[in-house]
Amino acid sequence: MKEFIKNSDSFFNFINCVVEARDRSNTLKNRVEDIRDYLGADRCALFLYDKKAEELVLRVAQGTNNEERLPINKKTLIGYCFLSGKTLCVNDAYDESELKAIDEAIQFSRKLDQASGYRTKSVLVTPIIVRGKRVGVFQAVNKPGGFINYSVEGVTDFAPMLGLAVEIVMLDEALKKGKRFEDLPFSED
Repeated sequence: MKEFIKNSDSFFNFINCVVEARDRSNTLKNRVEDIRDYLGADRCALFLYDKKAEELVLRVAQGTNNEERLPINKKTLIGYCFLSGKTLCVNDAYDESELKAIDEAIQFSRKLDQASGYRTKSVLVTPIIVRGKRVGVFQAVNKPGGFINYSVEGVTDFAPMLGLAVEIVMLDEALKKGKRFEDLPFSED
């Protein structure tokens, strides 16, 4: 949190935006954009855990409108991050030896890059935790020059605040839709 304290304007602005938002419909999108800007990444995404389907669902993304659902396994950086609870930084997502150094099972699917014409290079992922439970994964891609230690510290500093935003938005949506608290990914089983 030491680097974050140095950027206290970013910290307090982020918290104020989460807590004071009257219309929560864009809260997560706006907070993901805040983190993208802070990191200097090209694009960011937020995947949230769907407890019933046992999948990670793309909730916020820049550069795509596709609904994406990922199985929770160690084959993707996002799945591995969710299962392990570890923040991961990869300089070249296409470098299989770099991925295998994290875990033999991890692979990078080039399918989305090929379909969109976008080229993913560097990737930074961190788990989002609410009430002690992993509820999702934040992903940043393609920072010019790559992600460095400062980027890793920054994303881990922002992750708890993004977790707070996720909790507030999920509770708000649950109330509006008449969902049960037990269906939320951070509820007790």
